[in-house]
Amino acid sequence: MAEDQTRIVRLSAILTHLQSKQLVTARELAEHYDVSVRTIYRDIRTLERAGIPIAVEEGRGYFLGEGFRLPPIMFTEDEALALVTVEQLLKRTQDKSLIANYKDAIIKIKSVLGNRQKANIEFVTDKLQVRTYTSESPSSHHLIELQQAIAYFRVVDIRYFSLKDEMTERTIEPFALYTTQMHWLLIAFCRMRQDFRSFRLDRIQDLKVKSETFGPHEMTLEEYFEVSRKNWTTPDSHMARVPDIFASKLTQIKMQNVQLDSFHFIGIAVKTTNAGGQAGQDLGQLWGAFLSQNLAEQIPSRRGDQVYMLFTAYEGDYTEPYTAILGCKVDHLDNVPEGMVGYSFEGGNYIKFVARGNMSEGLVFNQWVQIWNMDLDRAYTVDLEEYGPEAQNPEDAEVGFYIAVK
Repeated sequence: MAEDQTRIVRLSAILTHLQSKQLVTARELAEHYDVSVRTIYRDIRTLERAGIPIAVEEGRGYFLGEGFRLPPIMFTEDEALALVTVEQLLKRTQDKSLIANYKDAIIKIKSVLGNRQKANIEFVTDKLQVRTYTSESPSSHHLIELQQAIAYFRVVDIRYFSLKDEMTERTIEPFALYTTQMHWLLIAFCRMRQDFRSFRLDRIQDLKVKSETFGPHEMTLEEYFEVSRKNWTTPDSHMARVPDIFASKLTQIKMQNVQLDSFHFIGIAVKTTNAGGQAGQDLGQLWGAFLSQNLAEQIPSRRGDQVYMLFTAYEGDYTEPYTAILGCKVDHLDNVPEGMVGYSFEGGNYIKFVARGNMSEGLVFNQWVQIWNMDLDRAYTVDLEEYGPEAQNPEDAEVGFYIAVK
């Protein structure tokens, strides 16, 4: 009797599960209810004999006929979007029982949606990633509107207050949403820049979803992050084993205000830009030459074993051209080897970040992503990366970042 009751509960749950998605595989159901795939096949046949219109798409999964629906409660699409967004936020909690019960609740919620609504919810969920989020995060008022725009490929006009405190108007094609640090960010194709850009939601002053539509951008969110990683190559990127830059597990991040003293510096340089992924190629070649030719040993009057990457001669912010110099501190610039450049650093006010973690999981690039999205009053004079003895262990490296501020 107990076994029969368990099966009745499972059959009811499977029916609800089938209504929550466009397609559900037997393996997915088996794993969710902790039974064998053979048991799921028997359960499906039982439901079919009971008159439930279950169809199968060969090689993909089961689905219910459009006309069959349990009617306990109806949700608007906006309400459903809000609930699945909360599901993503909830995944950051450490309480597994809370996550499990909420996931079961979401399955029931999705089950009462129509097929088009389910498709939209699944599409938006794939374009949503929650990395970090706190109750102290700045407020915004556009998350649901933008999720709808993503789902229906609607062009959006925004008035945006940039991190340089400039008001700008953009026409964008929303692509995805994610959180980093304390902010929600929108990834969108900017028609003015003719490239993808990220926009902090709390800095969007006005937003208008237009009736105009655009063609889908044929890539996933993971593929976008992979392209971004390649376009912003840093010393660790050639070792990266995971495409998702936000999979990087930083064991320690510190930040402090410091005053840097002046010093002399010799290294190899390249002028580059982040536009079109040019920096990825140029900086990768710079590191390749420096390491393969053992150039550190060829720098005269070198002070210590630390290696630095200096970013200077900015023509604007980090989206504009700049010069990168890779090398070491020296006592003087009296003897600069051919093919290298000498540079006199004047010092100044800096914010220092110390990131510690696995280099192969995008440690350096991940820290830069956080810096780019911070409200720092940057001077754009000279920024530095520091690679000391603590950076020699790639699985537990410590890298210093010095950002010039006004």
